[in-house]
Amino acid sequence: MSEAAPITASPSEAERRAGFLAAASAYVIWGFLPLYLKLLSAVDVREVLAQRILWAAPSAFIAVFIMSGWRLGWREIAAAFRPRLLGTLTLSALFIFVNWGLYVYLVLHERVIESALAYFLAPLVAVAVGVMFFRERISTPQTVALALALVGVIVQGVAVGAPPWAALALCGTWSAYAVIRKRAPAPAAVGLLIESLALTPLAVGLLVWTAADAPLGFASDWSTAVLLAVAGPVTAIPLMAFAFGARRVSFVTLGLLQFLAPSLQFATGIAFGEPFTFLRGVSFALIWAGLGFFAWDTLRRARAV
Repeated sequence: MSEAAPITASPSEAERRAGFLAAASAYVIWGFLPLYLKLLSAVDVREVLAQRILWAAPSAFIAVFIMSGWRLGWREIAAAFRPRLLGTLTLSALFIFVNWGLYVYLVLHERVIESALAYFLAPLVAVAVGVMFFRERISTPQTVALALALVGVIVQGVAVGAPPWAALALCGTWSAYAVIRKRAPAPAAVGLLIESLALTPLAVGLLVWTAADAPLGFASDWSTAVLLAVAGPVTAIPLMAFAFGARRVSFVTLGLLQFLAPSLQFATGIAFGEPFTFLRGVSFALIWAGLGFFAWDTLRRARAV
């Protein structure tokens, strides 16, 4: 979701501090998202996904005007309905639909550590995507980081008895979403609004499918209904905070902050008592070593500029 354009004027020290706090807050919210989803463990995964989509739309609609103002907000929404941009956002919506669905499924089936694996791999996959699809140059430390991550994924497969397909799919759909959104010149809140609207028919279909098997959680009691409705703000607020912060801090800072969310998810999975064997430990150690090379190379490049 790093499509936010940098501001033209250099931000002041106060703006940089505010930007850092906003971006860090976004990653903290994403990191503790499993805690919120665990409160919905009695609700069908299909309904949780559908409600998140449906409540994200009004939340994003409000966010557009908070971030851009009344007049500019309407212009940005109108611009997003141009055929080419609308098509791009619809495509990105399909990838985020699969990503959200996988994430909710993993969390509600006590596989938070596996979801953390996906987002630890995401920055390294972003490097690989840049090399393969955008002809970006790769440094030696980045090559080492990718090699360590690959070995780590292989060890993870040995540890669980099969390749971590769900984590790889979660990482792959997020990476594809990020690449597509990078090509869509729409502000974060506007993009989320259009994506949510595009996915509304799928969300309604999921609710009909779920209701055919059992009563919907939203209609069961008021506390569950409130928790499901909170899915909208939980989706929109960190996105707004990230967009605010991304305009005011360096890309190096953002690059290092992105490790915060999966670290918190990983700690949450451990706190939930999910199995963490020796081989899984070796796997994560290799991936963390790769991230260490990645972070060191990022800082080294920043100092050289």
